[in-house]
Amino acid sequence: MLDGAFTSPKIRLLAAITGKPWPHCLGLAGLLWRFAGKHAPSGAVGTHSDEEIAISLEWTGEAGELIAALVRCRLLDEAPPPERLLVHDWPEHAPRYVRASLQRQGLDFSARYAARHDADIARHDAATVVGSTVSTAARSAVSSTVGTSLSSASTSTFTDASSNIRASATVKDFAEQVWNCYVPGRKQGKKVGVSAIENSIRRIEIEQGKTLEAAAAMMAERTTNDAARFVEQIRTGETEIRFVPQGATYFKNERWEDENEDISADQINAARISDEIARARTSGDVG
Repeated sequence: MLDGAFTSPKIRLLAAITGKPWPHCLGLAGLLWRFAGKHAPSGAVGTHSDEEIAISLEWTGEAGELIAALVRCRLLDEAPPPERLLVHDWPEHAPRYVRASLQRQGLDFSARYAARHDADIARHDAATVVGSTVSTAARSAVSSTVGTSLSSASTSTFTDASSNIRASATVKDFAEQVWNCYVPGRKQGKKVGVSAIENSIRRIEIEQGKTLEAAAAMMAERTTNDAARFVEQIRTGETEIRFVPQGATYFKNERWEDENEDISADQINAARISDEIARARTSGDVG
C-alpha cells in the first residue's frame, strides 16, 4: 500500500487541502490505514468518532476539518450510519493480517463495499480472493500497462497457479514454475530468484512435511495473488511498475509469506513513514 501512497494524487490533494507538507500527509494516510487495520478491520472507521480518528492520526487541529479533507481527497468515503465513514477501497488494499483477523473472527469487510459497481468488485477480486482466476482486466493490464506479453505457458500458470504446477523430477523445475507466476516486466535477477525459491521449497518440505510439489503449489498460489494485486495497483494508477519488487528481491525476502511474518508489512510501512517525517522535520520542512 505504501508504494502506491508515494505516487498517489489523493495524498497530494490532501496536502493542498490541509496546507500541510506532503511528508506530513503521507504520515496521516499511513496512520489512517494502521488505525483501520487495528481498530476497524472491516473498513468502517466511522464507527469511531471523528475525535478518536483525529487523535489516532496525531492531528492537532479540528477533527471535523481533518475528516472533511480525508473525504474530499477520497481517502475516506461517506456511508450511511452507523458506519458513517469507510476507508476507500479497503478490501482491495488491506494488508493480509487484516483479512486473516477478520476470518478468525468470522467477520468480513463492510457490506457497503460489496454494493459497489461490478467493475469495482472485479478489481477487488483480483487482490482479495484466494485462488481466484485473474480477471480479464488484470490480464490485459499485464500486457498493456506492464508492457510485456505473457507467453502461453506463463499465462496458464499466472491464472491458476496451484493447478498448473506440473509433476517434476527436480526442485529446480518446480522453482522455475513458481518464478513464472511473478509479474511480467519485474522478473529481474532470475538466477538469484530461482535459487531462493528452491531454498524456500526445501524449507517448507522440512518444516511443514509437504511434498516438493505441494510446497511449490502453495508458493505459486500466493505469488499469483501478489502478482495480481501488483498488476491491479499499476492499472489503477496507485503505483508504478518501478515500485514493484524485482523478482529476485521478492523471492529472496520471501515476500509471498508476508502474512506469516511476526512483523507485518503494515508495521514496516509505518516505520518507513515515521522515518520520512523525521527526516522532513530535521530539514525544517514540517512544522
